[in-house]
Amino acid sequence: GAGFIFERFFRLRRKYVVPVGLADRTRELWKAGQVEELEKLGATEPSTMARVISFIVKHRTSPMVEVSEICGDLVTRELASHYQQAYPLGIVATLEPLLGLLGMILGMISTFETVALAGALGDATQLAAGISEALVTTGLGLAIAIPFLALYHVFKHKTNGFGALLEEEVTGLLS
Repeated sequence: GAGFIFERFFRLRRKYVVPVGLADRTRELWKAGQVEELEKLGATEPSTMARVISFIVKHRTSPMVEVSEICGDLVTRELASHYQQAYPLGIVATLEPLLGLLGMILGMISTFETVALAGALGDATQLAAGISEALVTTGLGLAIAIPFLALYHVFKHKTNGFGALLEEEVTGLLS
């Protein structure tokens, strides 16, 4: 899970989706007639927006409605990829409490077996120690799940924000 967190912190940054100043630089290159450089932008700049700009310029003679629709599909596909890469965090956040609960149940079964073997009344210290040990798994499950769930939603929110910004920038360029 930690690997997925580090990957998302590294790969879900503005420079990989909607770099600052790229739209302005694109407008300048377009006005200067440097179409070839704009076409190469998708290969030279590692961002979603650069790939979309490259597509727009390569298909500049096609009907604008088709280009706009395909650009929307490109953006949707790339954002879906970002959502998919955050999904394992949601899985960890969902499974951890269940694994903690399973550990608690197995620990309680073991504890009650120990108390039952000790005699009719059993030893209260054995019971307390066993219950305490069994509850540790539930606590650890929740302690892991809560930050993972929070980070999953943080990354989803960032992706949504970048998506809105990307849509705004691409619409401005298409106009």
